[in-house]
Amino acid sequence: MSHSTGRQAAAKCSICGAPAVARIPYARLTLCPRHFMEFIERKVERVLRRAGALRRGARLLAAVSGGKDSAAMLTALARIAKRHGVEVVGLHLVLGFGPYSRKSREAAEGACKVDSIPCIVLDVEEVLGAPVHVIARRARRPVCSVCGLVKRYVINAAAVELGADYVAMGHNADDIIAYTVKMFLNQDLAAIAKLGPSTESIEGLAVARLRPLYEVTEKESLLYAIVSSTPFLHEECPFRPVAPIEERVKEFMNRVEEEHPGMKINYIRKLASNIEVYKKIAEAEEWEAQRCKSCGLLSAGDECSFCRLTRRTLGEAKGLHVRRVVRELASRIAMGEQQD
Repeated sequence: MSHSTGRQAAAKCSICGAPAVARIPYARLTLCPRHFMEFIERKVERVLRRAGALRRGARLLAAVSGGKDSAAMLTALARIAKRHGVEVVGLHLVLGFGPYSRKSREAAEGACKVDSIPCIVLDVEEVLGAPVHVIARRARRPVCSVCGLVKRYVINAAAVELGADYVAMGHNADDIIAYTVKMFLNQDLAAIAKLGPSTESIEGLAVARLRPLYEVTEKESLLYAIVSSTPFLHEECPFRPVAPIEERVKEFMNRVEEEHPGMKINYIRKLASNIEVYKKIAEAEEWEAQRCKSCGLLSAGDECSFCRLTRRTLGEAKGLHVRRVVRELASRIAMGEQQD
């Protein structure tokens, strides 16, 4: 897909003949803003429908980071949800990364406001007493590793406390391809089972996850956010690793896509159709889902990873405290109150 610049600026929409903003080689289409948005929303709606998330009265918790992908996902969800009577609530985590986190919060709240979506904002430093990078330093672990653990826990805790039916994550097709290729290189085939378009809930322990942008590429996600005028932050996280394996995979796949249009969409669709195969591989390594003794949520042992981490670095398991804070914020949202 490419933006319409220079010679391509004169291209016409394949559907209505209006000036085009996108050329999508694998679909043999050039699209105007309206029909490009509809093209992306059909992809998102297909994921939601297959997961059973479009039933009237369903509640979706959308994880909104402030970046382009979560912005695009949020707007697409808001437009689709309105047609199907589905409720969408945003959740943004302030990670404590200085000006970057401040700008991320502004973008996330701006995106929610544009789409008339209520937004729960949880400040990690206020709730835990330390920002993510400080917790990582105390744990002697990479910031990204601890950040991922904290985000996964808090997002799931919020979904449980909110009574959400699904959690919507902003991973795009390029992300999924990169993650699965990395896992294959490491021969961690069981982990690939978790990267389908959706996962299942575990009653009272974990809420099902959706990846609405499963068939939406990174470039498509960026253009959708721009065309829909949804606010998003252009900056990269200050703790983002330099040239991780995933970025190298994306660079390679982009070159392949240029030479063989449709390779990415074919990969992602074949992956989705083969997820059950990977699930069977995972079953051989399956651990028994347990309830954390400290917070009551999903755990692979007596205590979940989040409670173990916070006990070791902050002096006490913080899972139950996070659940109480999220429950209070969720109740304020339910009553129509705004956060400061």
